[in-house]
Amino acid sequence: MSEKISQIARHATLRQLQVFEAIAHHNSFTKAAEALHLTQPTVSMQVKKLSEAIEMPIFEQIGRQVYLTEAGEILYETVKGILDSLVEAEERINRIKGFAGGRVKLSVVSTAQYFVPKVIHEFMEQHPEVNVAMQVGNKERLVSRIQQNKDDFYILGVPPEGLNVESERFAENPIGFVVNARHRLAGKKGLSLHDLKGESFLMREKGSGIRSHIEQVFQREGFEPEVKMVLGGNEAIRLGLLQNLGVSVASLPTLLDDIERGDLVVLDVEGFPVMRHWYLAYPKGKSLSIASERLIELLKLEGERLSLYSI
Repeated sequence: MSEKISQIARHATLRQLQVFEAIAHHNSFTKAAEALHLTQPTVSMQVKKLSEAIEMPIFEQIGRQVYLTEAGEILYETVKGILDSLVEAEERINRIKGFAGGRVKLSVVSTAQYFVPKVIHEFMEQHPEVNVAMQVGNKERLVSRIQQNKDDFYILGVPPEGLNVESERFAENPIGFVVNARHRLAGKKGLSLHDLKGESFLMREKGSGIRSHIEQVFQREGFEPEVKMVLGGNEAIRLGLLQNLGVSVASLPTLLDDIERGDLVVLDVEGFPVMRHWYLAYPKGKSLSIASERLIELLKLEGERLSLYSI
């Protein structure tokens, strides 16, 4: 072992490495402090001590932006590996201990946020000693998190191509045209896509799996919707429909409560609903903790219930 590495090992603390990694990840002292529940002066002091340990600056600040120095980039590669290895070691130790002190991190596409929290609540009632952290985003964001190995597992609409992941289908996700119950087309039978020509459409943002899929269907059928609003998320689409702002193509399970109350109506359009699915995915070779496996079991049970749903 070289003298320089020995010096880092002697003088740097694990907390300093955690603070350093958080700043490098967020490109911000303030965001790192928030993420770690520390004060900004504490974060600055930890970085100062770590810089002194390696006898070189590890960050430089230009305006309000924080950047890694060359030494910082070298250190970051090593520190990230150390912290990832500690997480893996913790999971393996938890397997030996059983459930105590377990942790689960997952990311889900926005359509799944309507049923996953209920399952997490059930899971945490059974296992209050386990911490669960869930991130929500569109498909593009989930692919980015998969590439960075941020989570234990993922729930998304289509397994990403070109990534080294295992995936399995676990629930049906029908996609259909939905309108407000007061809309002029509500209740009409035997509609075709071209009966919707000229209607105001509420569409998801670019990067959404639903939008990508439905655009392929529209292109195949030679149909071009009149997009009135582009909304970033299913809840925004739901609220737009409740205000009778137009027609949308949506995941029907995410609107189930509003449909069952009669506030929203699924249009009878030829060829719809289109059946999509939710998939569970995780990196190949990932060692899932017992807690992750138990949560996945509950999600699969909920997936069976959702698959019985039909409109």
